[in-house]
Amino acid sequence: MNNFVTIRLFKTFKQVTYYTFLVEGREQSETDTFFARFENDLALANDLNLLVAWIGEIGQNRGAKSRYFRFENDALALPPPAKIMAELGNSYCQFRLYCIRLSDEIVILANGGRKTSQTVQNSPELMTHFRFANKMAQQLIELIQSGELVLDGKQIANLETIELLD
Repeated sequence: MNNFVTIRLFKTFKQVTYYTFLVEGREQSETDTFFARFENDLALANDLNLLVAWIGEIGQNRGAKSRYFRFENDALALPPPAKIMAELGNSYCQFRLYCIRLSDEIVILANGGRKTSQTVQNSPELMTHFRFANKMAQQLIELIQSGELVLDGKQIANLETIELLD
């Protein structure tokens, strides 16, 4: 069975527009699903608030510079690397929210979860989201290179439904 994924607007800030993915047949986007899973967990509230603050800080004030994202193969993750977080006095964050940085002005947020070990491979909750984000990143890079997906400033000019390839 083929899966189709649509790119949807998530949130617009002064410097960055965030998009997300909606997988065919699902009611919530990948990013909405992530937040819904953790929004009522008081033990994780500080970490979730830190992640939301970084999304806003990057979107409103900093722009989506590559240094603000964790390298995760073809995809990236938030919050920023520990060195960047430490500069602002932030502590460790348990969450990883996978994303694809298309430019300094466009980021597609995917899904994620709690990182419970040193590596994503040993964090079962994350591995599925890691694979999905990397698969989408590879496909989006190809679509941009072929001219099928066009970036125009802070916008994706031709939002499309994309067939998720194996």
